[in-house]
Amino acid sequence: MSIARMVALCILFSSVALSGTSQNKGFKVFLVGDAGEDATTGPTLQRLGEQLRMNPNSAVVFLGDNAYKGGLWDILPGFLGFDSSKRSQQKVRSQLDILTNYKGYAFFIPGNHDWWNLTKLDKGLPRLKMEESFIEANLRENKTIANPEGTFFPRNGEAGPDFIDLANGSLRIIFIDTYRLIITAFKKKQVGDFPIEKIFYHWLDSLVKDSKARHQKVIVTGHHTLHAQGPNSKPLKNPYLFGRIKASNSSFPSASRMSGRIRGILRQYPGIYYACGHVHSLQYFFTEDSIHYIVSGAGSKTAFVSKKNITNIKHGTGSEYLLWNIKGFFEIDVEENAEKIFLFYNDGAEKCEIQ
Repeated sequence: MSIARMVALCILFSSVALSGTSQNKGFKVFLVGDAGEDATTGPTLQRLGEQLRMNPNSAVVFLGDNAYKGGLWDILPGFLGFDSSKRSQQKVRSQLDILTNYKGYAFFIPGNHDWWNLTKLDKGLPRLKMEESFIEANLRENKTIANPEGTFFPRNGEAGPDFIDLANGSLRIIFIDTYRLIITAFKKKQVGDFPIEKIFYHWLDSLVKDSKARHQKVIVTGHHTLHAQGPNSKPLKNPYLFGRIKASNSSFPSASRMSGRIRGILRQYPGIYYACGHVHSLQYFFTEDSIHYIVSGAGSKTAFVSKKNITNIKHGTGSEYLLWNIKGFFEIDVEENAEKIFLFYNDGAEKCEIQ
């Protein structure tokens, strides 16, 4: 992105300079996804780690795809994930290492690569559990984080929703496994809900309804997008041909089924947040039904859309902020009467407030 364009963007966002001390009171939630590409901690994660250590009154959520693995000794592109090999362990450790001396809460949720993009539960579940065990075992050794005994949600390949109340009960973070729901309905034709869906959607609605009754702020976290732009949202032809590759596209039948049901629940509760990764970019949408959608999937990878970075800003009844081909993460500040959203871009080196 050109310097002039980024300067203009910062002016529109009300730029906030980074400093060695926190500038905002309240509880902070940091959101980063798709951070499992590098075997060493890159600049984006390093800067996220700096923010975490400066802000102990906070939580960080890693939004899935915590380890990528290709074929032929990781040389060729692939659809695999964590396999306990030295290299895949290094990719997960590149994220775990930034939690050293962090005194807040740390959470990991699964993405499609953590399931190895497998579409059969009995084949994908052992792969996911291998990664879950590795992350939890390592974070139990972390002597500073606030929740060493529970860091990977939902557990054991369940769809969730799981939740935790933070910030003296004023904030509820809900964790869901979107790929588990996609697997459930893969290549199956059914008008009504599957048993797991009946439980999941009822429980999700009940959790949010309960949160609203308690006047809590609510952030729902999952890996897949519900509202986004980018390469994973293009219409599919012959979706079940090479279905393992296409299953995470938002147009894939079971992904579209999942997305539509969750959006239908969120629309009942204006002001709620949904945060995800999956698309390797930084996106924010405030829709006409007053839902905040955050896509923070640029922890270690970026989506190639064109030779030029794309910035799209819309004002009016809905707002859109998009950044392509640039790494970073998001921060939500939860204060007593309001929330603030910040975007860290250029590998997390620069920070802007979204207004």
